[in-house]
Amino acid sequence: MTRLGVITLAAAMLLQPCGLALAQSSAQDPLKQKVFADLKEMAAAGDVKSQVLLGLAYLTGDGIHKDDAEAVKWLRKAADQDNAAGERYLAEMYFKGRGVPADNAEAAKWLRLAAEQGDAQSQHNLAVLYTQGLGVPRNLREALNWMRKSAEQGLAAGQVGMGVLYENGDGVSEDPVEAVNWYRKAVEQNDPSAMNNLALLLATSKNERVRNPQEAVALATKAVAAVNNPDYLDTLAAAYFAAGQTDKAIEAEQKALAMNPGNDSYKESLQKYLAGNGGR
Repeated sequence: MTRLGVITLAAAMLLQPCGLALAQSSAQDPLKQKVFADLKEMAAAGDVKSQVLLGLAYLTGDGIHKDDAEAVKWLRKAADQDNAAGERYLAEMYFKGRGVPADNAEAAKWLRLAAEQGDAQSQHNLAVLYTQGLGVPRNLREALNWMRKSAEQGLAAGQVGMGVLYENGDGVSEDPVEAVNWYRKAVEQNDPSAMNNLALLLATSKNERVRNPQEAVALATKAVAAVNNPDYLDTLAAAYFAAGQTDKAIEAEQKALAMNPGNDSYKESLQKYLAGNGGR
């Protein structure tokens, strides 16, 4: 059975520093304390960007103590002023249950508000919710609509998502050629998941306009070099096998299994490659 592409929520930014801290400085650094005192003053005066930054600072503990409830407080103030970033981050707090009870429906509400303002990452994540039926009824047409909006803004995750939708025929007619086109757009942005998905499609597709095992090997090799992920090694193995390089397929699959010994799919693939190599 061919492993198809999957869509995941766009990588969160909540665990990244807010950008105000000075390199190698401690939370007790007088200059850093002055920076946050000024930030709090501006946030309290209603400056929406300062409210978002202060919320993220409390969330990450960047220069001050971590406090999820305080993070929610300041992100909500920004969101209540229709700030898209504040809405997106507040949505994530509801998804993760940080500072508030976990609530997918409430998360979806805030994500939609940000998506309707044109925030590409929110559009992508709202599309993912529609594909999974999280906080909203499952609706692949709506998923396609929001995913396309994010992809057309150049968001790599959105372009990968469009590739997955076309590859799987979710909300749209299955079209591997169109899937390849969208994956390539994200590959041009050096997105490892796009490299992996495209490599797997090129290696396993029965469509002669799509199948290209040699390019699949090159893409999968690049993805493996970028991210230490057993699924990427599994894809590399499939690409090697499709290209007739069975020994290398076995080696790559064994590496994937070493990282995830309980994966039955990897075991089945390894047995297939071993059988194709005369059982050696």
